[in-house]
Amino acid sequence: MSYRFVRVTNFYKEYIKDFYLRNENVNIYSYEEHYQLIIKDSIENSSSYVNNFKKIGVTAFEIITNAESLQNAWKKEHHLSNNISNKDLVIEQIKFYQPDVIWLDDISLLTKEWKDKLLKKVPSIKLFVGHHCAPYGSELVERLKLFDILFTCTPGLKKDFEKLGLNTQLLYHGFESSILNNINEDNYFKTNDFVFTGSLITGGGFHKSRIEYIESILKSGINLTIYGNLESLNKIRAKKIFYYLINFLRKLGLKSIIKNVSILKKNEAFGDSKIKMYSKKLIKSTKPPVFGKEMYQLLAKSNICFNIHGDVAGNCAGNIRLFEATGIGSCLVTDWKENITELFEPGKEIITYKTKEECIEKVKWLIDNPEERKKIADAGQKRTVTDHSIEKRTSFLNELFLNNLMKNNS
Repeated sequence: MSYRFVRVTNFYKEYIKDFYLRNENVNIYSYEEHYQLIIKDSIENSSSYVNNFKKIGVTAFEIITNAESLQNAWKKEHHLSNNISNKDLVIEQIKFYQPDVIWLDDISLLTKEWKDKLLKKVPSIKLFVGHHCAPYGSELVERLKLFDILFTCTPGLKKDFEKLGLNTQLLYHGFESSILNNINEDNYFKTNDFVFTGSLITGGGFHKSRIEYIESILKSGINLTIYGNLESLNKIRAKKIFYYLINFLRKLGLKSIIKNVSILKKNEAFGDSKIKMYSKKLIKSTKPPVFGKEMYQLLAKSNICFNIHGDVAGNCAGNIRLFEATGIGSCLVTDWKENITELFEPGKEIITYKTKEECIEKVKWLIDNPEERKKIADAGQKRTVTDHSIEKRTSFLNELFLNNLMKNNS
């Protein structure tokens, strides 16, 4: 059975901003030229899935909703009004491709009204799926219920979503092995001992533990090079205000006010843990973030990559950095989780830790034992390329989609 697939995604906003700063003349390109440039530069997993679906004979397309210049090129080539809203533009794009399966990553589009309008305009759609692997609140859960299938990246989140009544499937992130062909050979000469690349967002189930660990590593004297996103001081101050206000209302027994005032409801998660400022040492140690091919080149040049999951992950592992670092050949040091042995063999393919002290001790050992470190990095890379490739994940999805489509046709 053949089918048509469209993935509606939004790339990391900081990457999009960076891409257009580096490609100021991209507006002269056609939509297809523009699209090919951005996916070659970004090496995004969403694009890798589309490419791997094509390899197995599925007619597959991708819509990048927050690449404004790219979307403008599509509007121009399809003679649409410049005044069309982004939500309606995406519906017109989906209508043009006439898919059987829609995968929605851009949750900002997701409302019952938008879905109803989409299904009315595009009756070819038989399966409506999405992905979420981040903090969530009650309002978001109601919208996620609109999916026929919700994919998430850890067993813990899968259990949480199932308890809330969502039809959920576990889909771990993966690694696009073809990236290895695009990394310059010179980058395999390691120049960094220990790196971290990623976001450091305060409060709301995001990166409280991550920030605390990195602060401890820096205090220990280990040279950790950080390429990351730090929030502005004003944003952190605003979160601190929400923390005190929400907890004040909770103590007074006025939770109903939080639920009924939209701005409080939206920011309720910031009341769950105290919001702290970054240390001066952390701020001084952090370099601007890197994205796409540049990020993979950085990891390829790094002996050791630090990883720690966001607070929302709970006791389960599954973030994308597990596969990015091991796939590119860096030795991964990550937090121990109850499902980690399903993904890697600790001590042989990756290094795990349970405390700050253990993390620091093991990093120092890896720095002092380069031959053992390389053995672990090579074994981790082999495991990822073999068991955690996007190609394998696509095969799983294809079987799942076909089974659901056949059920719908019967």
